[in-house]
Amino acid sequence: MIENEKIQAILQKEHKDQPTLIQKQTYDAIKNGASVVALAKTGTGKTLAYALPALERLQPGEKNALVILAPTTELAVQIRNAIQPFAKALGLKTLALVGAGNRQRQDERLKKETNEVLVCTPGRFFDFFSSGRIKLGQIKSLVIDEADDILEFAKLDLLSSLGQNLPSSSQILLFGATESQITREAEEIFARHFLLIDVRPDQSSQTEHLFLQVDNEHKLEYLQRLCKLDGFRGLLFFDSNETMLRFAKIFAHSKTKFAILANNFSKDKRQQAIRDLAKGKVKLLLATDLAARGLDIPKLTYVVNYEIPEDANTYMHRAGRTGRMQRQGRVVTLGNDHDLRKLKKLLAGEASVDRVYFAGYHLSKDKPVKKAKEDKKAAVLEAGKKKKKSRKKNKNKGYHPHYLKGKKQSD
Repeated sequence: MIENEKIQAILQKEHKDQPTLIQKQTYDAIKNGASVVALAKTGTGKTLAYALPALERLQPGEKNALVILAPTTELAVQIRNAIQPFAKALGLKTLALVGAGNRQRQDERLKKETNEVLVCTPGRFFDFFSSGRIKLGQIKSLVIDEADDILEFAKLDLLSSLGQNLPSSSQILLFGATESQITREAEEIFARHFLLIDVRPDQSSQTEHLFLQVDNEHKLEYLQRLCKLDGFRGLLFFDSNETMLRFAKIFAHSKTKFAILANNFSKDKRQQAIRDLAKGKVKLLLATDLAARGLDIPKLTYVVNYEIPEDANTYMHRAGRTGRMQRQGRVVTLGNDHDLRKLKKLLAGEASVDRVYFAGYHLSKDKPVKKAKEDKKAAVLEAGKKKKKSRKKNKNKGYHPHYLKGKKQSD
């Protein structure tokens, strides 16, 4: 598929030389300059799907030619790190423009350096765009990653105006895991033709969707037990920053090592939390949807929902943090019977949910027999056996006629 030998060498070194389905289906269209709406399940190689053919279209010296918009600082940095080896091999420079970074330093680099590739959060991009540091005529390819969620971080009218005013020779690439307004109405929003490539129906998943029944009072205890499961490395999702921090204060009294990914934490502190989880220094990372959007954490085996997400889109994005690139993953949701019914209704047509139970150091779909009842039953049976045996001994020794007769004769 990819002819460039330098890119091939890096793919082989990173054990990524077998292209995924989304990479196969989009490569030729992107390299030939088409505008594309691409939909694929999370964790199936979307970053390289758009990055590699877009990079191959560039020539060294084309300033700001490839612009990639990502919703969060963490995702932008993650994308920059993922594509940088390929860009470097092609003689291209990459710059991340994120809100959490030093604006003055970023401005100086834009002014003095020739960076062919920019990876930006929406706010910082439009900041430099409005000041003239980034010009429309420079942009050869505009990528909107996590397009199904980008509107939470950028205004639609700004994106629409940007896309409509790009040169006709430029391409716009919208990549996401689910459909949204921006992907459904792309042609109207950007006033150009898009090629739709949706590989989701043909993609298999190794992720299990599980439910643990528990009331609010015992959720902390269940989370402690989850952290002790074999191979557990988890991301615990909360609906709000407030709920997460309130839980963290209580959970801090347990012996479980965890880290927090909060919106109001510094960029360095958030990145350290991600590194600690990836390296196994902590077993659990507490996060909200905004903070963890699009993150790729190596060997993440569990995603845990402290509460049921508001919609299926949010659930599927959370689920996409585990089971990436066909690895085994588990999504565990905590709640009561009502929550289980609500979750099954929410995910109808998306995923099937199985109720599970603790079974030692793993989870089982088999309902365990209540230990108390079994112990009581065993005790009753044992007592019955002893009583029966005692009666038998008394009958033989005390009331057997031959025994009594024999005793009298011996006297």
